[in-house]
Amino acid sequence: KDGDDTESMTGVERPISVTIPLPRYFICYKPRGVVCSSRKNEGIDREDSVLITEWLANICDAHSDATTKKTIDAATIKSIKTVGRLDEESEGLLLLTNDGSFSRLLCDPEFGLKKTYRVLARGSGYSRLVADGWKTECNNEMEETNRLSNIVAEMIMNGNKPLPETNATTPHFPFEDCQVLDVGKLPSQHSSDDSYYVLVDLTLREGKTHAVRRIIKNAGGGLRVGYLSRIAVEGLDAYDVVKPKSINDAQEEGCLIVGRHASVVPVCKLVLRYGFDTHASIDDGSALLQPGHVMELKGCDVDKIFALRR
Repeated sequence: KDGDDTESMTGVERPISVTIPLPRYFICYKPRGVVCSSRKNEGIDREDSVLITEWLANICDAHSDATTKKTIDAATIKSIKTVGRLDEESEGLLLLTNDGSFSRLLCDPEFGLKKTYRVLARGSGYSRLVADGWKTECNNEMEETNRLSNIVAEMIMNGNKPLPETNATTPHFPFEDCQVLDVGKLPSQHSSDDSYYVLVDLTLREGKTHAVRRIIKNAGGGLRVGYLSRIAVEGLDAYDVVKPKSINDAQEEGCLIVGRHASVVPVCKLVLRYGFDTHASIDDGSALLQPGHVMELKGCDVDKIFALRR
């Protein structure tokens, strides 16, 4: 061959150096206002929403400690993707990884990893609901609440049944469990306001688009979701999130406020498994994540996911 390229003349090929990143697995509490995509959908996402990539990039900026920066650097942040999605107005547990096979495994509909969502919904016609609850006599306020909870649970179950004319045999959005935690009016509501609130936990295996919101809407009674948080993922019982335990808790914690904008989205913060702040650990040794927290999964937790698959 012509030229002075010695390598070409001798047939020697240069070795190619490729850096393969180690698989990393994280769990975070995604706050409302963060979009689980690399770019905004024009006409759908709010202009002041924050992309998940932008939100995660704050991890390095928020820590000046060189050791912490080494734990998760910019290159790692760029390589990790969300496992599934939570819409912009939803919050709660979200898995992050740069392991594509792990992500596909968890998103496989046949795998059916269970996820539990805590939902606060507002309905209309409280007086009618109470009238239905008093068809049989209640002896005290607790019994009345339980009766109303059963009625709401029945509404949700019936609303999810397939329409008779479709000849379908499976529900619209199959779910494993429906537990109504609280139902009633807020103390601050005017007596003429006939709306009410319900706090319910729904456990699903399938991740169809807006499934939880559509289940609540199909229940009737004017129910509409105002607050939605993913509070549990099967196999990751050691990770918990802050969550309202009653309707009053939800009001005090600001869960009734619909919509968040960039100026109030909690800053992304990398935290350790134990003792990262005074509210991080609870008596059973679980990690309590708060909005904005990101934590790396322990190896045994990742193994649990793969064990569930087997």
